[in-house]
This record gives sequence, structure tokens and C-alpha cells, in this order.
Amino acid sequence: MEFLRNLFGIQSFCSLFNTQKTLFEHIFLNVPTALSVTDENGVIQYVNNAFIELTGYASHELIGNNHSMLKSSKNEPDFFKYFWEKLLRDNSFSGNIWNQHKDAYHALHCITITSIALDKNYYLSTHVDVTEETELQERHHYLAYHDPHTGLANRSLFENRLSHAINNASRIGHNIGVLFCDLNEFKQINDEYGHATGDEVLKIVAQRLNSFFRSNDTVARFGGDEFVIIVEHLEDDTQLSRMAQSLAFKISEPMSELNLSVSACIGTASFPQDGLTKDQLLNIADAKMYDDKNRFYGLTS
Repeated sequence: MEFLRNLFGIQSFCSLFNTQKTLFEHIFLNVPTALSVTDENGVIQYVNNAFIELTGYASHELIGNNHSMLKSSKNEPDFFKYFWEKLLRDNSFSGNIWNQHKDAYHALHCITITSIALDKNYYLSTHVDVTEETELQERHHYLAYHDPHTGLANRSLFENRLSHAINNASRIGHNIGVLFCDLNEFKQINDEYGHATGDEVLKIVAQRLNSFFRSNDTVARFGGDEFVIIVEHLEDDTQLSRMAQSLAFKISEPMSELNLSVSACIGTASFPQDGLTKDQLLNIADAKMYDDKNRFYGLTS
């Protein structure tokens, strides 16, 4: 009788164990978060349904293969060196990684990896696709510092860079220049040709400014038809005025795609000759631009 009770107990325990095992397998497979389990060499041992959906691969295509099969070329060259150093040192990793879907598109995954020690070391990974969220955040950040119409820096980014350029120039001892550019008779273009054409004029002018200046200079649109430029590392005292003359000629070239042309008035200021602060340089360049504008309209005596 005692034997039967013991046998019944063992059978009950085995039944309970098998029930729990089935329950845990069901939870693992169907939890909405993408999960994968790899061995210490990165070979995939288990995946759940969410992971299969996330990557586009079937389970038999994943299990037995190294997790690096998902690796994307969009990761920084040294990323995986840093990744493995941190994982082996801390037995965990948390961060964003680019993976490549079976259909060849790249997705940014927020992953968390935890070490599990059983008969040997395993790693449980959770994956969340944050591509759209990250792109939206980057777009918001971009729009906070760029003009949405031309793609140029906006006033906020320009003033930050000008302050930074002044600090660098003060420390290193070189000159910088500011050009304040305003298009002539832009309102007439809008009135005669329409605002859509006016918008195209602004885009073409922005492209010409970008092609005229060096990549380490900053070209910004302050709004309307006003453009402002920071020129770093001026070579001599006459470079800025020569640059303004060449720029005015560049802007006035015919816009064949619109069958019209536009001219501009440009004022300049240089650091440290004309001013030592951001506001001083902008005010002087703006004032010189208006002097040029008055001459354009014949308002000077």
C-alpha cells in the first residue's frame, strides 16, 4: 500500500511538472515580446512566435544558426566589439542594435540580453522594434534645428554654432565671418508668379548657398528671404568682402528652371574686428545689408 501511495505521488508530481512545462512553453512561445535564447557562442536555441514575426524567418531557419545572421551593415564598425566586451564582462547588455529582416530591410531593435546559467551559459534576449519611434524622434529633433522648407539650419541652430565658433576663434586665435543675405524684390516674385514659385526660388537659393560654401561653414535661413552664413577660419581681411561679391553674382545667375532670376543684398561682419559677441556680429552684418539694400533701391543720398 505504501508503495502504491509513493507511486501515486511520483505520478502526480510528474503530471504536475509536465503541466507546468507545457504552460511555460506556451507562455514563451506566445508572449507578445520577441524572445530568443542563444548559447554562449551566439547559436540560436529557441525563438518565440513574436521573434519569428519580427525577423521574417521561420523557426527552422533560425534555430541552429548564429544570431549574427541578422546582423545589419548599418551598425557602427566597432559596435560588435563593444557589444561582446560588455556582454562577457557584465553578463548582460541593453541597447539599440540594427538587424536585417529576411526581406532585406533594416530595423532598429531595442534589445535586452540576460545570462542564464544552467548546464552551460545561455542568453535570453528580448527585442522591440523601435525604428519608427526613433525616426520620429530624429525628425522632431531635425525640425527643431532646421528650416523644414529648405533643409538649412534655422535661427536656433545658427546662433548655437555662431557662439561655438566665437569661442573656438577666441581660444585658437583665428578670424570668422558672418554674411547676412536678403533677396531683392522677393515679394514681387510671390505676387507675380505665386507663392509656389517663390518657394522654389528659396530652395534654389539654398542649394546655391550650400554649393558655394565649405562643409564646415554654416548656412542658415532666418525666415522669409533672409539667409545668414558663418564662415570659419578667414584667411585675410579682404576674403569676406570678396566672398560677398562672388556670392551675390552666384545668386543672381538665371534660374533656367523657373525662367527668372533674383538678386541679393549682402552685409558682412568679422570677428574680432567688427564685434566680439554673437549679437554684435549679427547686428553689424544686418546693418550693412540694409545699407546695401538702400543703395539697391536708390535711397542713399
